[in-house]
Amino acid sequence: MSARSKLVINIEVDDRTVLFPDGKFLSHIALHEGETSEGDGAVRLEGVFLFNESRLGPEIACLAVEDAREFARSILDAVFQGRTQHVLSEAAKVAVVFNPNGFVLRFGEGAVLRELFIGSPAIVRLAQGVLRMADRLSALPAH
Repeated sequence: MSARSKLVINIEVDDRTVLFPDGKFLSHIALHEGETSEGDGAVRLEGVFLFNESRLGPEIACLAVEDAREFARSILDAVFQGRTQHVLSEAAKVAVVFNPNGFVLRFGEGAVLRELFIGSPAIVRLAQGVLRMADRLSALPAH
């Protein structure tokens, strides 16, 4: 069994990228190879905060590979169609809310709701990174 190195993709964001409810400004979003509770591949989104004296954990969301692909597609649909999109599955509840000045990515609901405010150029880079990570996680193992 070969030990494949874990890929981390860093997505640079602008100064309008903020994670709520905690009110943390981000400099980057890091995409990591992760696993679902069933042991399947997943894309883990983590924030790289400009400040974090409260020691908030970095995780924004963790999406199974198919949910991650659907999330990236929903981002691009929201950008090109100029309207809100949703990703709903047994494990994922994500809304990509279109606004004239950017987007709000809503992960989860109720007490576990996380909202990421993000601008237009950065959201396309995020979609590209998510698709790249999903592609890697879907690759067949080398012989």
